Amino acid sequence: MVYVEGGSFMMGNVGYEVPEDDPNGEWLEMADGNMSYRIPFPGCGQSCFPVHKVTLSGYYIHKYETTIREYDLYTNTNDLPYIKADQRGKNPNMEPDRAVYLGVDWHAAQEYCLWLADLTGLPFDLPTEAQWEYAARSRGQAVKFATNTGDIELGVNYWDYSTGSYYSIESVGKYPPNPLDLYDMTGNANEWVRDWYSPFAYRQGSRVNPVGPPDGDRWNTRKLSRGFGRGNSDWNGNLLFRRLADEVDYSGNGFRCAIHSERPLDLLLTGEPGTPP
Repeated sequence: MVYVEGGSFMMGNVGYEVPEDDPNGEWLEMADGNMSYRIPFPGCGQSCFPVHKVTLSGYYIHKYETTIREYDLYTNTNDLPYIKADQRGKNPNMEPDRAVYLGVDWHAAQEYCLWLADLTGLPFDLPTEAQWEYAARSRGQAVKFATNTGDIELGVNYWDYSTGSYYSIESVGKYPPNPLDLYDMTGNANEWVRDWYSPFAYRQGSRVNPVGPPDGDRWNTRKLSRGFGRGNSDWNGNLLFRRLADEVDYSGNGFRCAIHSERPLDLLLTGEPGTPP
């Protein structure tokens, strides 16, 4: 797990800072209250707006995407069938060290995280969308990609799509992590988050520890996924800010889990008093 210190950031497509004489720019108030003249990053639809200030408490998030090997341990322990058993030994995407990408819908991803909660007594769940974006952007920095440099260098910090299948999934952690030490938050598997999808969430949602629209909203047949994995994208698209709305029974995303508490793990594990979850 990586601990993500809480704080405030501008959630959404913060874009590039440009000279004030650029006619395409507009002023945006940043999380620290200062004004910045910016142009949005390309490749992100209107559901990425408006850019808005969000404040988060601290939390923990998995350094890597959940692997096939880890998910097989879960299914074996709970007498569940292996995902895509008919593709084992045939599909390289199903090798044990690859990120989960096929065969796991939103409910199954959350159930894996809740299983970790049962095993450990820690408040595991999927990360919220705001937690995911804040961590991918290394505590909310105004970067376009969640790589070590904030940009993409094919074959260096991102998959070189000229060398293999457009839909291939690689071993987790193959490329350098972002500055927060998190791997594959741009590229590889797209990742489920906890929130229901609504195109109006950024206009109407909470600004402190947001969890997305409530259950029962008219859009609540779909959950959000973030990271925009290999399929349907290329390195010119905006892989960090793009939000995908997938039916809850869609089985083409990966995931990582989070611990929803800012208490030190040793206190959480021992049950000693301290900052509440």
